[in-house]
Amino acid sequence: MTLDIQKLKQRLQEKEKNLKSSIDGLTEAYPTPVDPIQISEGPQDSEETAVDFLETQQEQSTLVNQQALLAEVQDALKRIDEGTYGRCVDCGQPIPEKRLEAMPWASRCVKDAERLEQQNLSRARPDNTEKRFY
Repeated sequence: MTLDIQKLKQRLQEKEKNLKSSIDGLTEAYPTPVDPIQISEGPQDSEETAVDFLETQQEQSTLVNQQALLAEVQDALKRIDEGTYGRCVDCGQPIPEKRLEAMPWASRCVKDAERLEQQNLSRARPDNTEKRFY
């Protein structure tokens, strides 16, 4: 099986278009981050305020995730234009075709993607924090 770069490019362009549309919709609804004080303004009970705040936080989280994915899609399109698409940005080895078919914006081989994920997870765990002596 050989990669059909044009087909993948079209998929990436469609994904880019969909993400931009979705992001535009979310930023229109919430142009700036909303804090609990802003949500609680007006005649609402505390339960209503809490639900509104939770929904806003979820939508803002979705927005951040979609913006990150859009950046990955745009980077993949740039790699296609530069002729480096399909190679791991870390080690330079080919990214498996099945991986690119499933996730055309993939920039790393499985090994390097797993390594990066483990690094990020270890940074997020509070038990792996650096001990400081004062």
